[in-house]
Amino acid sequence: MTQWNLSVAVRCALLGYSRALLGWRLGSHSRHGQEPNLTLQDPILDEPAGLFVTLRKHGELRGCIGTVRTSDPLRATLRRVTVEAALEDPRFAPVTDDELQLCVIEHSILTVPHTVGELRDIRLGTEGIIFSAVGKRALFLPEVPGEQGWDLSQTLSHLARKAGLSADAWRSEAAHFEVFETIHYSEEECVNER
Repeated sequence: MTQWNLSVAVRCALLGYSRALLGWRLGSHSRHGQEPNLTLQDPILDEPAGLFVTLRKHGELRGCIGTVRTSDPLRATLRRVTVEAALEDPRFAPVTDDELQLCVIEHSILTVPHTVGELRDIRLGTEGIIFSAVGKRALFLPEVPGEQGWDLSQTLSHLARKAGLSADAWRSEAAHFEVFETIHYSEEECVNER
């Protein structure tokens, strides 16, 4: 799928950094201690890569922010997007320090998106989808359709609505679609590995 092969140890270290960073940002000790550093040395951290950070509370979405394309190394993107997912998702109030303990953190590292030729070629559940039309854009990570129980046409209708357009806007000749894959992992995997 990608040129990256992330071991469970690396995945858990990256998630641990996200949790430590949010604990530092949200906790009362944030003004008294130094910001946590990601000391892990892995080639992927020096490469530019799209990334989404998701927080779930009791299985429900609590925050999700990311970037599809960036020239920044993953190390810098992880720091920025982790904080934005917890504090700047416009759909939710900022996560509190107490609430953070109830959240599970997930990462999705993206491959470079590419244009899809035919909609029937989209591999639902394997590929994320970026929809754009008339200056509007929306994205679903690969796992979203499966979590919602949507088929392809339902997914595209919800994607069009997420972009602020009518549900059938995806059928327009102006519609453009790109797909990408992800390396997706969560703290639940780290707990299961201990």
